[in-house]
Amino acid sequence: MKKPYFAIFALTAIVVIVSTQSCYYDVETELYPDSGTSATCDTTTAKFATFVSPLLTSKCATSGCHSLASSAMGINLEGYTATKNYISKSQSAFFGSINHTSGFSAMPKGGSKFSACDISKLQIWVNAGMLNN
Repeated sequence: MKKPYFAIFALTAIVVIVSTQSCYYDVETELYPDSGTSATCDTTTAKFATFVSPLLTSKCATSGCHSLASSAMGINLEGYTATKNYISKSQSAFFGSINHTSGFSAMPKGGSKFSACDISKLQIWVNAGMLNN
């Protein structure tokens, strides 16, 4: 008589455990509250003088890196003309590096990846013709 009760108890326990562990629902906005391309990313500021130059000066065209004085790997990202010339010739390498894409040297060296919003603004500036604005 004890065997049927034990079997029913064991089966019930298994059903309860499986049913409480099997359903899981992720909400993307809770897991990733700011993907960088949401409404919080104001792409109207994607202008050379107010966004591109300050960003590249602070993260790329620094001492020992991609400034006029150092030009690491022959890359100078200091000033409009140098930046436009480099990106015009090497757009895929530039975006591959700042996106930390496999096969490209992740930039900035030893620094964190640009935010998705910053990358989006850079892409918008390039797509708009890399204006000196």
